[in-house]
Amino acid sequence: MAETVGFIGLGNIGNPMARRVLGAGFPLVGYDMRPEALERLVQAGAAKAASPKEVARRAQKICLSLPISPIVEQVCLGAEGIIEGAEAGTIVIDLTSGNPPHTVQIATRLAEHGIHLIDAGVSGGIPGAEAGTLGIMVGGETSIYEVCLPILQAIGKNIYHMGQSGAGHMTKALNNFCAAANYMAACEAVTVATKAGLDPAKVVAAMNASSGMSFATEHRFPRFVLPGDFTHAGGMATELMTKDITTALGVGKDVGVPMPIAGLMQQLYHIAETMLGSKAPNQSTVKVYEQWAGVENRGT
Repeated sequence: MAETVGFIGLGNIGNPMARRVLGAGFPLVGYDMRPEALERLVQAGAAKAASPKEVARRAQKICLSLPISPIVEQVCLGAEGIIEGAEAGTIVIDLTSGNPPHTVQIATRLAEHGIHLIDAGVSGGIPGAEAGTLGIMVGGETSIYEVCLPILQAIGKNIYHMGQSGAGHMTKALNNFCAAANYMAACEAVTVATKAGLDPAKVVAAMNASSGMSFATEHRFPRFVLPGDFTHAGGMATELMTKDITTALGVGKDVGVPMPIAGLMQQLYHIAETMLGSKAPNQSTVKVYEQWAGVENRGT
């Protein structure tokens, strides 16, 4: 029988990832501070735990899908945390979009107790989590990464070991900065076209057959913007995208590389948070341009 896997953090993307692990044949024990989120996974066949400490007592590989690194630290090192229930040799797979220096600090403290942590940033949003096709960028010891591959392969299709602790989260932050820049550029261009009287659906189709094509034009506009879907199916909240861009800026500062485009993206996302609310799904940021222009980019 396959070993039991723990999963902590069962939100919009954590729940479908946990279901993929469960569907791959791993017995699963889950925890979330929200009873309703945990109950959804229990109904799918998982066992439930009352705390991260209990998860650690029942599983030696534990996946985390949490909003920010301070919450990861609390779950790993705080009262009733993983560190209080885990045996030496336990492995934590941190699927959070974490801050690399903070990730290294957490990994170092866990290592003092014989607990391993790999950081595994994921990309592909809720659709990728549901389909098991996420891109995964991993940092940590090679031997630990290899042991965790069967679990990672349950949730992702393209898995890359990027280097030592923090490298996975660093790559994820830089990826999200690029995704944000591509999306904002598409929002700007398509809104101008719509304001000028062009059909936004035709403009997006033309871009997808040309050099302006990006993930934003191939997926986010046809799937979300043009139909007017601004639900959380589109992915993380705007404040979390701002957080990832800020993390990328920190990486640039640490290595001495100016990032003026990232700085502009950070400010644009701050504007979106102010205008739309920090919890607005991040594809909603197109509404900033729509409000400025007095048009809506809708079509089929």
